[in-house]
Amino acid sequence: MVAAAVGAVTGDNIGYQLGLRLGRAWLLHHGRRFGISQARLERAEQFFGRQGPKAVFLGRFIGFARALVPFVAGATRMPLHRFVLYDAVGAILWTVGCTLLGYGLGASWQLAERWLGRLGLVLALGIVAAALLARRRARARAGRQNTA
Repeated sequence: MVAAAVGAVTGDNIGYQLGLRLGRAWLLHHGRRFGISQARLERAEQFFGRQGPKAVFLGRFIGFARALVPFVAGATRMPLHRFVLYDAVGAILWTVGCTLLGYGLGASWQLAERWLGRLGLVLALGIVAAALLARRRARARAGRQNTA
């Protein structure tokens, strides 16, 4: 478990450093193939400014985000000390949880892996839905205050 956690944190720090060094220019140049535009990158920067630590922590538990979040965190210049703290906590919990789950399930590991992926996706969708709802409510309040 220790080796896996150290490997996860090391890999994420490499991703962070790549994002930091290659940064916006690389994302804008190569990201077009993946739908990354100037506007989307600016939204990502704003998001990481507000929710970066949560994204780093929760990204560990979502398969597709696990590899992308460290790079984007580096590219958006998330402070390294915050990144390392939340990444290490997420990596340790993820490693311990997956190891213990694998040990407990034994031969049923493939089934557990499938359900963990689904759970991560549901969790991510729930967070996005909650954020959109909070944003809508804040706009509605601001609209009521402006008309009053």
